[in-house]
Amino acid sequence: MSARAFVPDGYTEDGLISEFPNVHEAVRFKFRPALPEAVRVIMHRFDEKPAKQKGDNIDQTLMHHLVEWDLCDHEGNTLALAVENFRRIKKPLKDRLFNIVTCYDGGDSDDSTGSPDDETLDYTKLFAGEEKTDKVNEQAKN
Repeated sequence: MSARAFVPDGYTEDGLISEFPNVHEAVRFKFRPALPEAVRVIMHRFDEKPAKQKGDNIDQTLMHHLVEWDLCDHEGNTLALAVENFRRIKKPLKDRLFNIVTCYDGGDSDDSTGSPDDETLDYTKLFAGEEKTDKVNEQAKN
């Protein structure tokens, strides 16, 4: 039996964020999930905070909850888990990391693509409500 809803002291999870083509490569990482009380403090009136304070809160959250990652610089060197590096990663990756460590999102599985297949969507029909994504179609069947 798996108890994924309970976070014991010192518990570390493995995470994966799949490649997002033309935005960022796949990133594997280990993290300690933030407990609900900490998330409530972090998110309290989050939308009312100035942009810099929001960024600082996200950076500090990542600093305290990420244990390791395999994100590399342009020379192939693994980047240190440091605020100055968090400030330089692309927003979609940073947002996913934050959402995963705060348990608002789960990581990807090894067979996940990490992004929608834009070539299969007819955006004209989609925005007109005539075409649904596979996920929406599957949910409608259930």
